[in-house]
Amino acid sequence: MSAALGALIGGVAGYLFLTEDGRRLRERLEPGMDDLLREIRHLRSAAEKARLAAAEGVQTVHELRRSLTARPEPAWSGGPPRAY
Repeated sequence: MSAALGALIGGVAGYLFLTEDGRRLRERLEPGMDDLLREIRHLRSAAEKARLAAAEGVQTVHELRRSLTARPEPAWSGGPPRAY
């Protein structure tokens, strides 16, 4: 299986880089490849922003949950009130 895959890849590379038809095909594909790479960079940037937003949202939920479950501090120290 590995040998067949290597032979296929070698054949495609040889066609693209060693023949006139392969050179023309590469020239037609290069602008599209540049566009594809640019879109991949944009996608990666958007994914990173989404990851950061999700992490911030999770942190906010945890903080909110902690603040809601925190016990309020008692208004007095536990002793009887002082007489005036």
